[in-house]
Amino acid sequence: MMLNKIPYRKPLVIGTGGGNDIVSACLVVANLRDKGIIADVAGVCSPGAVHTYEFSEEMPINVVTSGTRRYIHSKNVKEISFLDSKIPELLGNEGISSRVYHLSFRHGTRRLIEDLGCLVKERGYDGIIAVDVGGDILARGKKDPTILSPLMDFSTLYVLSKLSTPSTLVEFGLQTDGELRPQGCAEILDELRSGGIMLDEQEIKLADKPVQVFKRINDRVKHVRSGHAVVMALKTLESSEDLHEDYRFGVRVLDQHVTYNFPITLESKYFGKVFIIDLKKLAETRKLAFPYKNTLELFLKTKQIVDTKTEMDLLYNRDSGVCLWLAMTCPQIQNEQRIGLLNYGLDNLSQHADVALLWKADAENRKIRLAQHSSQVGDFVFTSSERDKLKQIEEEIQHISE
Repeated sequence: MMLNKIPYRKPLVIGTGGGNDIVSACLVVANLRDKGIIADVAGVCSPGAVHTYEFSEEMPINVVTSGTRRYIHSKNVKEISFLDSKIPELLGNEGISSRVYHLSFRHGTRRLIEDLGCLVKERGYDGIIAVDVGGDILARGKKDPTILSPLMDFSTLYVLSKLSTPSTLVEFGLQTDGELRPQGCAEILDELRSGGIMLDEQEIKLADKPVQVFKRINDRVKHVRSGHAVVMALKTLESSEDLHEDYRFGVRVLDQHVTYNFPITLESKYFGKVFIIDLKKLAETRKLAFPYKNTLELFLKTKQIVDTKTEMDLLYNRDSGVCLWLAMTCPQIQNEQRIGLLNYGLDNLSQHADVALLWKADAENRKIRLAQHSSQVGDFVFTSSERDKLKQIEEEIQHISE
């Protein structure tokens, strides 16, 4: 079974991305429990939302309980469904006594590194095991432009790489999130092996006890959020032949929703495979793993490296003190659908945000209905009916772009 060669005796296990990665981390926690090792678990907060912890504001390190809540942070704050708050109880039901934490990027990478270092010291963790399902954390930027949610994975990769604590990445369910294509997967694995970044390759089976714990926990949260990568990872454990699937993701502006469909191939040679990777060496090779002072800087710099779908597209941000609508959607959404979504958000801008941020190429489209005032910084255009708010965010973006 997996993790036979990881030497930690008291690790912290971290799901690197949002969504159901914290569920995937539970597989590793259950595996360690069977070896007599008690591990705590952590997930990461979506940078496109805000969270409260028993009514306390989101800090770099947070304790997750049943009272943890998630909200969309426009002018009209709206609570949204959230599976992480169920994890402490579900682990308890499996006889696993683990503390559950959230890591937040809202205060920037420097503070999170400092606070996580303090937590590691206080709790006596001797290592960190990062867990990813699908492979998006392995993407190489412009070489793999089909990634759909890079912000949390690469932020976690960067932060963990800067700790003095030993750290390892556990990767399984390769390709199951629909983000890495076959050629990219083969190239990446060759690079990891030849570069001494791949530490070990092991196997898991559906009948393994930790996998069954993983499956039960997922079954109990899938009504809240059914993670595609988790579902497909379990499916691959029941198959011996390549799987050809149609993957779909959605893009939303308020109550308007557009879906994009594309075919993916899951190659059977990766089914049941677990890859053990040197996390710090991996981070050194990935441009998307960089420092930033807030989530707005994270979003903009990522978009400039690779214009892909991210967890913050078309959502709201208040890092600058101005409620900013991030009116930048992925390149897969094009033509009339793209124009329709952007115009719908712009027509309703004043009800939900102060300023909209667009790509210059979108703003120059004559069909796009900009607000009364607009300005430009590099590839970005801001538009608003409030000139003072526009000026404030313009200065913030100039500072980020320097």
